[in-house]
Amino acid sequence: MVVASPITPSVVDAVAAAVFAKPGPVVVEAYSAPDQEPLRFEAERELADYIKAEVSQPRGLAHVLVGYPDMGGTPVRRTIHLDPRHCPGHTLRYAWNGWGMISVQLYGEAQYRRSRVAALSRARASATAPAHPEWGSPDAWNWKAVASHTRRLQRVLAKVTQGPERTGDG
Repeated sequence: MVVASPITPSVVDAVAAAVFAKPGPVVVEAYSAPDQEPLRFEAERELADYIKAEVSQPRGLAHVLVGYPDMGGTPVRRTIHLDPRHCPGHTLRYAWNGWGMISVQLYGEAQYRRSRVAALSRARASATAPAHPEWGSPDAWNWKAVASHTRRLQRVLAKVTQGPERTGDG
């Protein structure tokens, strides 16, 4: 589900509250800054502050991955080796992957992109699993729980971004 409305501080607060509304979430920065460990968020306020800082930047994007204990599966940290010709002075960054992880992408106003909450389906994960054996089996994930948490977060994002400017095409 995508949302075209601007990401305001109250939207960020509502999304962060929804992420931490269920017990024991794993909330991680999808991609780390170059040469830095990826961030992990342990509290609602910490996540909200991060998102607000990221979306306030030119071309701002806050991209986090969310998992809950009932979703099963395990996120996998991946090292990305950077090409020094394209990233002078930097050697690596980290990313998280996992078949059932929920992707929360919130864009700043200057991005002209739609914020969204999404996760892979069981069918999509199973179809692409041979290309990523290091992620383990998609069968380790509880796909009913993945879908339920994804829909819950999508509903929150849609509700808090509704207003006169909402186009309804999300």
